[in-house]
Amino acid sequence: MNALHIEFDLPSLLATQAGFNSENATSEVRRMLALFLYEHKRLSLGKALEIAEMGYWEFSELNRQLGIPIPYTQQELEDDMNRLAHV
Repeated sequence: MNALHIEFDLPSLLATQAGFNSENATSEVRRMLALFLYEHKRLSLGKALEIAEMGYWEFSELNRQLGIPIPYTQQELEDDMNRLAHV
């Protein structure tokens, strides 16, 4: 897989204020980047999940906690209800 490697220095005080530490910094930055790009419609939900390395429900809950809506149309609801009716 081709990948772009990004590396940067984050001042310790800023990292601490953001809730990052040496154990979680990489995963937290990936999640925040995925959330930001998804919220600003730069990534699809699937690609955001891939970058965040999260499952749908975990990502959805994080979006809910941060007040970021996940669009869900009336048609998608009807389709889901029809699928559930046949389970």
